[in-house]
Amino acid sequence: MAKEPSFCVQVKSEVARQAEVRSCCLRAELAACARTMGSMRIGNNREALLFTSESPAVARRIFKLARQLGWQADILVRLCTRPRQRRLFVVQMSLRQQGLFLLQELGLADRKGRLKDRLEGRLLDRNCCRRAYLRGCFMGGGFLNQPGHGYNLEFVFDNNEAAEELKEIMTQFGLNPSRRQRKESCLVYLKEADQVGEFLRLIGATQGVLAFENGRILKDMRNQVNRLVNCETANVSKAVEAGLSQVEMIGRLQNRLGLESLPPRLQDLALLRLSHPEASLQELGRLLDPPLGKSGVNHRFRQLRLIAEQLRSEKRAGARLRL
Repeated sequence: MAKEPSFCVQVKSEVARQAEVRSCCLRAELAACARTMGSMRIGNNREALLFTSESPAVARRIFKLARQLGWQADILVRLCTRPRQRRLFVVQMSLRQQGLFLLQELGLADRKGRLKDRLEGRLLDRNCCRRAYLRGCFMGGGFLNQPGHGYNLEFVFDNNEAAEELKEIMTQFGLNPSRRQRKESCLVYLKEADQVGEFLRLIGATQGVLAFENGRILKDMRNQVNRLVNCETANVSKAVEAGLSQVEMIGRLQNRLGLESLPPRLQDLALLRLSHPEASLQELGRLLDPPLGKSGVNHRFRQLRLIAEQLRSEKRAGARLRL
């Protein structure tokens, strides 16, 4: 039976199917993919830019973006066995096409062909281009938890400047990402549910937002049910402990005085408690004739407790006197 794809894979597939028509956005999204999953191959008199992904939808997206820009690209499939067996989809395109140097076109290199730590500002001038850049970063290097299993969206970069650049772009949309170092990589992440949902909305993952919110609602409902159950369990345990303590107290009164020596109203309550040690104060009150409220029952138990304490004090005084 085929394994159901993870929520993260589903969202990436949804995002990869979006239509994109503006050439500026095409470049911004492709530049983000190059930042997060791109590499260069130099040799045999050929320089190529490679995009490697486990998602066929993401590979098709990159291939389509390149073709829309008029660039030639090829898709290869490789079988990888370490650390686990999986298929990798590689989109490769020559760095020099039609008199263009693709790294310059993507804002990744300066006019002399030297790689840059930061993108050319022109690629991210517009909001639409910044959204496209966020979309490309998510497809290339984003990880998202299953709905209802915590709220965590993170991006992994080898370049600290690239991580800081993504953080700044997210901040421009009102998000509040955090950044930290993990070994040789740099993480940019969101941990709040509202922030993660807003990011998915920004990159156009409509179905992803709905699934995320459904998972969030179910998680909140489970948490609320658990809180209620825990509260009810605590109340029941507290009532049982109080009932056993009262039974013990009434037993001492019965041994020292006899319940028949108590006032009728206290005697009735004591007998009820001995018959119903697990009952709550409200339940005992309903069994009395006439019925009594919780506060009234509690007041009578305080009177019984006072009598028991007086007997205990007299017993201690008598013991000291005999000494």
